Amino acid sequence: MEMVIVFPTTHLTLSAEKSLEKAGIEHRTIMKPRRISSDCGLAIRVDPGSLDSCREALTEDGLLPARFFRETGGDWECVGELVSIKPPDAETR
Repeated sequence: MEMVIVFPTTHLTLSAEKSLEKAGIEHRTIMKPRRISSDCGLAIRVDPGSLDSCREALTEDGLLPARFFRETGGDWECVGELVSIKPPDAETR
């Protein structure tokens, strides 16, 4: 089973690569599988067992949004997504 992380931009993908490296997570930057829709042509391949560590590292470094896909039987299934949720501005009450 293979797992990839996809970002909307090349800049975020390359920044995520540095974040995962800093966190000691094994990864490899690859061409995004064609069956996954994204504006960026790159993806990061990771071990499925490192999903939680990847989420933690990317969230800590603010590298959002990110989508996680797992290959099963030749198809890619989205198994998670990290999105940025900004808290409401306290001054606008």
